[in-house]
Amino acid sequence: MGVKNETMAYLEVLRYLYHKRPMGKVKPGLERISMLLSKLGNPHLKYKTIHVGGTNGKGSVTNMISHILISQGYRVGSYYSPHLSTFRERIRLNEEYISEEDVVKIYEKMEPILNELDKEEIFSPSFFEVVTAMAFLYFAEKNVDIAVLEVGLGGRLDATNVVFPLCSTIVTVDRDHEKTLGYTIEQIAWEKSGIIKEGVPLVTGERKREALKVMEDVARKKNSRVYVIDKDFSVRVKSLKLHENRFDYCGENTFEDLVLTMNGPHQIENAGVALKTLEATGLPLSEKAIREGLKNAKNLGRFEILEKNGKTYILDGAHNPHGAESLVRSLKLYFKDEPLNLVIGILDDKNREDILRKYTGIFERVIVTRVPSPRMKDMNGLVDTAKKFFKNVEVIEDPLEAIESSEGDTVVTGSLFLVGYVREFLTTGKINEEWKL
Repeated sequence: MGVKNETMAYLEVLRYLYHKRPMGKVKPGLERISMLLSKLGNPHLKYKTIHVGGTNGKGSVTNMISHILISQGYRVGSYYSPHLSTFRERIRLNEEYISEEDVVKIYEKMEPILNELDKEEIFSPSFFEVVTAMAFLYFAEKNVDIAVLEVGLGGRLDATNVVFPLCSTIVTVDRDHEKTLGYTIEQIAWEKSGIIKEGVPLVTGERKREALKVMEDVARKKNSRVYVIDKDFSVRVKSLKLHENRFDYCGENTFEDLVLTMNGPHQIENAGVALKTLEATGLPLSEKAIREGLKNAKNLGRFEILEKNGKTYILDGAHNPHGAESLVRSLKLYFKDEPLNLVIGILDDKNREDILRKYTGIFERVIVTRVPSPRMKDMNGLVDTAKKFFKNVEVIEDPLEAIESSEGDTVVTGSLFLVGYVREFLTTGKINEEWKL
């Protein structure tokens, strides 16, 4: 099969996944994924796992853990969601994206089983369930030593919650996906605590008392030891500089003057959570691997700085108020007193008002744009909401025109779909075929 045919086959698989099993359709529950995995030979039971959940920070923590393990010499599978620019970002071997060819091969192995399950709607797996099973099967076929898995949504009923990990991690708990997870911090914390397993340690970077109480109650019933930031482990910021952030870590071990290339004080806290998670697993790790892994760690589209045509773009997929708050804090630290532009698009189902409120008094120019996703239909509603908080709101529906029109340092945020689309253009000069599916 030639390269062109391989790419065409890959795009056909994606077309099938996106349209036959629409991404936006959530089907909570573990029955379908369990049945699918059973028919595949339970590949998720063939290697060790670490399970990472939380409202914000779980992708960053997954990446840090993966890079440290790789630096130690482990063969590591990593699973992320959602992706920014290409589906292949979701499934990685030693942080290298799965190839188009392997996506097709894995899907073809699963296709007969999917066709069988699809005969009855009740057993038909969702998009996320199919992709999760693809990741598990790929990791088994590649003989990984360990897989680091980012929770998709919530925890209790998430398709990744079929593993029995070395450690469960809940990075933070905040309001997001409220229609699915609940409207209070306690309800959301309970859903996320669903990843806690009998006798398996829990690590958290959460400080809110109401969230911690829920997690600790669940952990107590599961005989799981809980490690809480500032109580059982801590980090101390030494200096913050773009791509060179220094901190000390104190947990079971103490490490001084660690360097993290990810930007923002919240990422240093995430690094503390990642290090405590690794300590809780009991896996042997050298200080050299820890230092090297943290330097190599990166999370695309999270306070990521890109330069193009003499302009600086700050890309951040903050899509909830807590994420927006972290972004503002980082901007004030790294771009203090510099004039900034804002290009923003927010999906209909997000808390637009509370997100936009966080950005008042920071930007010289505000451009509202359309998120390249069917989940954004109410453009006028976003514009009206923005006008409540900003005096001069410009509307440029095409995201690429929006960033081209901005001058000086420009922040692009509000949605991972928007950030992924813009990032693809800034890094490659074009938009790949996947966006047309």
